[in-house]
Amino acid sequence: MMALFSNIVIRKNSVVRKERTLPSPGEVLVRPGDIVGPSAVVAKTDFLRESPRVVDLNAELQQPIPPDMVQKVVLKQPGDYVHKGEVLAAFPNSMAGETIEVLSPCDGIVQYVSKLSGKIVMLEDPKSMQPMAIVNVSSILNINPRSLRAVARVKEGDYVTEGEIIAGSPTKGKLDIVYAPISGIVTRICPYAGTISIVRPMKTLKVRAQIPGRVIQTIEHTGAIIEGLGSTFEGVCGVGTECFGNLCVLAQNPYDVLDEAGVGNDVAGKILAAGAGATFGAIKRAFDLGARGIIAGGFNQRDIISFLGQEIDLQNTEIEGLDFALMMTEGAGFMPMSSMVWEILNEGNGLLTSVDGVTKFDLQIKRPWAFIDYSSRNGVHMNVHPVDPGEESTHRLLTRRQRIAPGDLVRCLREPYFGLWGIVEDHITQKTPVESGEIMETIKVRLDDGRSVNVAETNVEVVVPV
Repeated sequence: MMALFSNIVIRKNSVVRKERTLPSPGEVLVRPGDIVGPSAVVAKTDFLRESPRVVDLNAELQQPIPPDMVQKVVLKQPGDYVHKGEVLAAFPNSMAGETIEVLSPCDGIVQYVSKLSGKIVMLEDPKSMQPMAIVNVSSILNINPRSLRAVARVKEGDYVTEGEIIAGSPTKGKLDIVYAPISGIVTRICPYAGTISIVRPMKTLKVRAQIPGRVIQTIEHTGAIIEGLGSTFEGVCGVGTECFGNLCVLAQNPYDVLDEAGVGNDVAGKILAAGAGATFGAIKRAFDLGARGIIAGGFNQRDIISFLGQEIDLQNTEIEGLDFALMMTEGAGFMPMSSMVWEILNEGNGLLTSVDGVTKFDLQIKRPWAFIDYSSRNGVHMNVHPVDPGEESTHRLLTRRQRIAPGDLVRCLREPYFGLWGIVEDHITQKTPVESGEIMETIKVRLDDGRSVNVAETNVEVVVPV
């Protein structure tokens, strides 16, 4: 269990390629050579909810599976296509002298295998998903159909998950139970036929280009790769959705904190750039006036929660329907923006800018991301000015160390130090207790605020400054 070693990509005046794909197979709407804007729909699909599916090996085998054992028992790899009933994992049970098999609950693609949690994530094939199920409850329970509502444990409009109890009736000293065969919405309870109908809700998903550019490659049934010219950088954390607009720098220097008075009346449709941070008043005013997002060194967590009206789920910070993004380039709290990012923002002031505020710290890490379109200089946009791959570009890439060591610059990824920066002082050889109460490998970190704390090695990210 080691620290996360990350390449933090900051590219200035570069040819940037962005892969835009659907989570499940669908229809690709563009062709190689097409010139697209950020709002162009690259691909779309109609899919049923409850995909992906998660197979919990610990629950299936009714015992905790250590991480080193997961690799041995799982027979499928990410990218493998499996059919319903196919063996996903085989666990030798020496006591019983047999092999316990874990079967696939559906047709689909193995997306990820987590050794730490013992879970297999599967992307269910929409072609094989049951769109609805009609459960003959009266037949299963051997009751009069007119008694259906008396034994039903659900009502029309309820959302049920696969395996949930939907009806039950005591028979001869025992309780006969009917389970939901699929997840979905109970649409009808019919006392004439004695059936309960469950329908999986359909959703149309569209993937947009996000950046202006040229389609250089399509990915069959999935999406496309877009190539554009500009500058791009990643942040530490963000919330919201994907959005775009002309960049408007409202700070005088990277140490400024944007307040409500600093947000003018002309911010509608724009991406705003602050310095070290933005207050709750500034965030609220910008949103109310129609701004599309704010990029800053950091934000106070309480301000974000107050603005959203809900707690932040760090495993996935996407807020559907918000149409607004907050992107932190440095960390939690008001933190001066790095000189390189500040330089990029000032050079791109007024240009078309795309921001993706979605952050994920679950099975894989996804960072917030911004792109400033240089093809929109002087009012000439990508839809009329294709990228010339031969244009001069420079790439700056922060290198990474292979081993954590004293002196490394680290950023904390989990509470209670989430977003804080520090310098590694020592690597503690023996496992020690951390704030969560678990015994883990830890390092001693001198935080920027002067505190010296022990942090789990797995909860830090090692980066190298420019």
